[in-house]
Amino acid sequence: MTYRTPLRSLEVEDAVVAFEPATCKRKTRFQATFIEFVRSVIGSPDYSFTLTLKPVTGPRRLSTKISDAEQAMNWFLHVLNTKCFGHGHRRKSIELGIFATIEGLGLGEQPHLHGVIRLPNALPLERFLKAFEYSKNRTKRFGYQSHLEPYYEHK
Repeated sequence: MTYRTPLRSLEVEDAVVAFEPATCKRKTRFQATFIEFVRSVIGSPDYSFTLTLKPVTGPRRLSTKISDAEQAMNWFLHVLNTKCFGHGHRRKSIELGIFATIEGLGLGEQPHLHGVIRLPNALPLERFLKAFEYSKNRTKRFGYQSHLEPYYEHK
């Protein structure tokens, strides 16, 4: 059984001071741990992106949303790597470093992907930006909302 002091018995300033630092420390530790995990998977990211899928209509279940998002991301990455490195990218073991997550899987929510990309040193930036736009437009399951920006950490 958990006992809590009701907020009305504390002053408002005391409540903010009492609960804010622990939450902030926990959130900061989680963010730092997550950033280190991403770096261990792909290295230091160069760009972050958000890609929205087209609205799911009809009696589609959660598993269908997940499989649609996975298939769309696989196709997008195939087209992106092919545009950046040519058709032999798998044979040459040259690929972009990608880490992505799926959000918006709940009932009535719009699924979308958040991720980060690490670019190889040999890949020209202009070529990557053109390839990203081309790949996004070639993936039929992606909607019109997307966002690509240089990666930075909030300090």
